[in-house]
Amino acid sequence: MTKTTLASIRQLIGASHSPSNRFLSVINESGQIICANTGMVKGLSISNPKTSPVNFLELLHPVHTADFWKSLRIAGGGASPVMEVFLRHEHPNPMRWQFNLLDDDGGRRTFLCVGHPLMDRERQQRFNKLAASHCQLIVEGLTGIIFQDHQGEIIAVNKKAAAILGTNLEQLYRADNIAQLWETMLAVTDDHGERVAFRDAPFLKAARTGLVQKRTLCLQLPNGDTRWVMFNAQPLPEDYDGQALVLTNIVDVTRERRLSGKLREKNAIIDGFMKSTPHLCWMVDEDTRLQFASDAFFRLFQAEEKKSIGRRISEVVPSVVTDAVYQKHIEVLESGIPVELNHKVKWADGSNFICHINIFPIESNSAKRLLGGQAVIIPDNDKLKHELHQANERLLHLSRATTDAIWEWDMQTGNIFRNETLMAMIGYQVDNSRGLSWWLRRIHPEDRNRVADSVRDATESQHQSWQEEYRFKCADGSYKQMRDKGFVVYENGLPVKMIGSLTDISYQRELEDKLADEKILQQKKVSETVIHMLEKERSRIGHELHDNVNQLLSTSKLFIDVLQPTADQLQLKEKSINYLLMAIEEIRNLSKELVAPQMNHGSLVDAIGALVDDINLAGKIHFSFINTLDDTDVSVGKRTTLFRIVQEHIKNIIKHSGASETNIILGATDGQIRLLIRDNGKGFDPQQTYRGIGLASIYERTRFYNGKADIQSIPGNGCVLNVSIPLAD
Repeated sequence: MTKTTLASIRQLIGASHSPSNRFLSVINESGQIICANTGMVKGLSISNPKTSPVNFLELLHPVHTADFWKSLRIAGGGASPVMEVFLRHEHPNPMRWQFNLLDDDGGRRTFLCVGHPLMDRERQQRFNKLAASHCQLIVEGLTGIIFQDHQGEIIAVNKKAAAILGTNLEQLYRADNIAQLWETMLAVTDDHGERVAFRDAPFLKAARTGLVQKRTLCLQLPNGDTRWVMFNAQPLPEDYDGQALVLTNIVDVTRERRLSGKLREKNAIIDGFMKSTPHLCWMVDEDTRLQFASDAFFRLFQAEEKKSIGRRISEVVPSVVTDAVYQKHIEVLESGIPVELNHKVKWADGSNFICHINIFPIESNSAKRLLGGQAVIIPDNDKLKHELHQANERLLHLSRATTDAIWEWDMQTGNIFRNETLMAMIGYQVDNSRGLSWWLRRIHPEDRNRVADSVRDATESQHQSWQEEYRFKCADGSYKQMRDKGFVVYENGLPVKMIGSLTDISYQRELEDKLADEKILQQKKVSETVIHMLEKERSRIGHELHDNVNQLLSTSKLFIDVLQPTADQLQLKEKSINYLLMAIEEIRNLSKELVAPQMNHGSLVDAIGALVDDINLAGKIHFSFINTLDDTDVSVGKRTTLFRIVQEHIKNIIKHSGASETNIILGATDGQIRLLIRDNGKGFDPQQTYRGIGLASIYERTRFYNGKADIQSIPGNGCVLNVSIPLAD
């Protein structure tokens, strides 16, 4: 920057009438104030730098000296650092300063300093009143310090507290709603992860109760970090405008919390290991007193953990064991060198076992030296081989003697043993190298994944047994229906073997299917008989109405016709005759509807055609009928069903649709009788419309013959009924 420009800035600052809360100055690299605006001179009560030299450091509290030189170094590199400080003034006013580098032509660096207070006038007055007695604690406190009123609003806070809360002084001093800051920005939770409401904050509880409140809480900082903070809030003896003041000391204990968590985790891991390991583990001190041991140790020696800890190990384990390894413990204790050995122990019952033993020193801060030990029981191979050979011999004899198809799956090696009966059942040669994958590939593709998943789920869930039914492809290419049952063997919680049997249930399933088909056929015959009886009864009622009731009504009409009423009764006679004629017509229509046409050879088409012709005579709705169906081989029951469906739907169209055109199409495709009835009426929403007796009858009649009925309609766009019924029974 040129000298002329620097002079212009100095002149601008000197003549500036900026608000009193904006301080402007130019300083050199030694901190000397070269010029300052009127707001800074008056606001900080300093001498005019032009007449009396003033150093910027004289304005700052001594605790901020290092921060000041650091900010100048950063500004000298071209950045614009911001520093929050307390001024060494009548009151330690908190301020925010920003530094910018200015270079003159003399080679000495100068800096433009822009500062403003962090509080408004009202907050400043509250702060000044408090700072009069707590200045040192606010400015120089080594821990986080917050002064709050009875509502939790901040009166004074130091930089340490702002840093712990993941923010700065400016944001805290300008916060006008500490409750919102607590609830949203910090998202405070307790040890259990539950949110802590603002009303339960330690400082508010201290103000309400007048008692010290201590609590460690978890803060979710705005930058995403999690921080554990210990709050120690205590009421102050003096009041503030007649209300209680609270001093809260906050300490970041995140590191301690994490270390404590890691310690608990390590202890849990060690405890879990000692409970789960199948080996004998123990730790003793230099006096051979037991400090702790694995659960396997206590189980083997039938000792109780609570009673055994702290006792000499010779009082816990049998003498045959302590006599064998005691001297080794003494050697390791004296030399500090680990030892390992194999030792054969004979129990009082005559049984033997061999142990591989490790004894080693353990470093610790304990006053007494510690030794650790581990013993792994080694199986007696000769004995195991003999027992295994005997077991295999027994299994082989049993598999040959039984007529059951049995198998054994070694889940550790993958080998599967299948006896001769099983292999004869499926037609393959005996080959024990054929594992699970070979078997699964021959299960029907539709059953394969289900069976594989079932086996996996049974072992993962540690079920004791497993069972599935599936189709298996035999050597001749045919499928047999199999019922497979297995029993799972576990060792140390892991599945090691599954033993099971296989049963051919193909014949049983065939009988069940035949029985089911026969049952369906019988039900169908019963239903056809019921429908036939219903049609017969409908026909009887229809004929009765037509032949008897209508005859009676007609006779009544003749009797009324011969009556010679007086002039004033003539109108009653005419009305009676009209009502009788209406009743006769209604009964005639009802009789016609109840009595279905005799569905003899080819009469379905004639019946529908006659029904359509009768309706077209009325002239209100025009019906067209197209037929391509040869119903020669269609059963009488299906013809009657189709006629009743047409009859029922036509009645619905006439009654509800308001249509002018209706098309009926009857035909057959893909082995299905197809019936379509389409109208151009007002339509309806099938999802919202109540399915009355008529529609229910259509669906029910169609389902009886394993058919399907579908109604498609949109309000304002007519209705389409699609019915399909298999041609063959």
